[in-house]
Amino acid sequence: MVSPRRGSPLAIRSIGWLSGLPLLAGAWVAATAYAEPRLEAALEAPAEAVAAATGRDGAEPWLRVEARGRDLVASGEAPGEGARSEARAALAALPGRRRILDRTGLVAEVSPFTWAAAFRAPDRIDLLGYRPAETGRAALTESLGAGLPAGLVLRDAARAARGAPENFSEAARFLVAQVRHLKPGATAALSDRVLSVHGEAASVEAYAALRADLAHPPAGFAVGEVGVEPALVSPFVWSASRGPAGIRLDGYATSEADRSAILAAARLLAEGVPVTDAMGIARGLPAGVDARALVDRAFAILALVRDGSVALDGATLSVRGSAIDVQAVREAEAAAAGLPAGVSRGTVALTASPVSPYLVTVRRGPDAFTLTGHLPDAEARAALRAALRPHLYGERVIDRTRIAEGAPPGLVEGLTAGIGALAQLAEGEVSVRDRNLRIAGEGLYPESARRVAAEAGRLAPAGWRLDVAVGARGATPSRDPAACRETFAGLASGQALRFDPGSADLKPAFYPVLDEVAGLARTCPQARIEVAGHDDPPGSAPPAPIAKETSAKETSSKEAAAKETISKEVPAKEASGRSKPPAKPGKPAEKPAPKPAEASAMPDPGLPQRRAAAIVDYLLKAGIPADRIAAAPAEASDRRAVAFALRS
Repeated sequence: MVSPRRGSPLAIRSIGWLSGLPLLAGAWVAATAYAEPRLEAALEAPAEAVAAATGRDGAEPWLRVEARGRDLVASGEAPGEGARSEARAALAALPGRRRILDRTGLVAEVSPFTWAAAFRAPDRIDLLGYRPAETGRAALTESLGAGLPAGLVLRDAARAARGAPENFSEAARFLVAQVRHLKPGATAALSDRVLSVHGEAASVEAYAALRADLAHPPAGFAVGEVGVEPALVSPFVWSASRGPAGIRLDGYATSEADRSAILAAARLLAEGVPVTDAMGIARGLPAGVDARALVDRAFAILALVRDGSVALDGATLSVRGSAIDVQAVREAEAAAAGLPAGVSRGTVALTASPVSPYLVTVRRGPDAFTLTGHLPDAEARAALRAALRPHLYGERVIDRTRIAEGAPPGLVEGLTAGIGALAQLAEGEVSVRDRNLRIAGEGLYPESARRVAAEAGRLAPAGWRLDVAVGARGATPSRDPAACRETFAGLASGQALRFDPGSADLKPAFYPVLDEVAGLARTCPQARIEVAGHDDPPGSAPPAPIAKETSAKETSSKEAAAKETISKEVPAKEASGRSKPPAKPGKPAEKPAPKPAEASAMPDPGLPQRRAAAIVDYLLKAGIPADRIAAAPAEASDRRAVAFALRS
């Protein structure tokens, strides 16, 4: 190839092109610098509108768009494939763009979906874990922060994710409310549809509010692990007070299980009268104290109190009030001297009032004489045993009497004379109710029965009233109408029969009284008995069963007590000449513990009639003819115990 010669026209043209290239590049750069910002500005405004439209229903926009000349760069994590496709289509429809660089992705789907509200400091709650992708951070924080006290802020560090349970926001608000019942350091969390709470209660009241709230979680969610410690109190106090209005519980229990055990013990002792629970749950019982053993001992002492209280203050247990009798004062002193480890004896200030009515019974059965009721002193007890001794032919003496003031004059004299008459009977009893002496039973032969009846008139002490109901075995003794009315009036005004709240089941304590009613009906053939049930006291609720393992020792002691009760009732059952059935009429052998029932918001109008029907059924099975026993007509009443009426 021949190079152009210098100075030739071709060489001159080459030099001109080369000298023009810098000018051309400068012009291109100037044009680009002038036009590109305008092109980007023209694309950015509609692109930003597309990005803003991805934030709906309070959610923050997930799409971010950057204009680079005529190109658009899209980034961000879409909550779902549909939202991502919708954003792509909107960008593609923008005029003036050249191409779209798609760098978008999808929010991760997590399982389980976890979220937590952590009470980090008195003025801050951190939100951790994951929040629903469709819910923006600002929107969620605003929703959860509504109603929080001034100075308490939410710091949302949760990441957006898919897989949140339905009604997530409602569950999150519920958990934030629960964590506010606790001290800093607490956490309330969810894992899918299971809620959990951990921490320490801020106060006794806060713990009660937390337990009440957790009983009603948001719809679709369940409460899982609750590791919340009750508040710590000092001093730890508790008391059980007993009086005419029932039993009241105050102070603290260490746990819900202990609270249930205390309520069960109180209801057992109350025998149907109201039990008021004003206890809270708290920590602070001195270390080493067995709470269950303390409850058992406290209610054993309260059983000896007619009107008063048993109270714990720190580690000291005190007893104050009036005892059921003189013997109970000594028994309470002994019980207070043997308290569980870690509990010390405080003040024991019990007084004893005279017992009224004053009741004593000596009952003769097939193989034992049984003494029940009250006696004035140990000398009276020894005198009765001495009076029984000549009449014992291998029979046992079962003494269940207690010492009490208030005995009528001539008590020992009347009982001793009655024992002499009782010894001539095959079975029967001699009983005292204040100044009323009653002898009832069966002789083996008509002649012995007539002799006891004839001699009985000289047995009662001066100023006493005598009631004799003695017949030959197989015959039904009868009384005159006046004696029937008087005896029945005394029986009806004696021990009150109260059913457990919400229940129409007979209680073991009813059977001795009902047996006496049946015996009276047999000796008063002209009388007709009416039975009226009773309503429950306002605010009473059925007792909740306690899941508690029973030791072999407890089981054997209960069986022994049941056998003693059965042996005590043998004479009354066999006095009518009927063979005694293996179990009391209408009395179930054993039933499994009932399931806990919620207290009805409204009283049951049919409950008094069902209770009356249960009593009538028992008395029918005890031998009262159907035409001489009936339930009283239903009527509005504030009666709080079973009532009997004798009709001619």
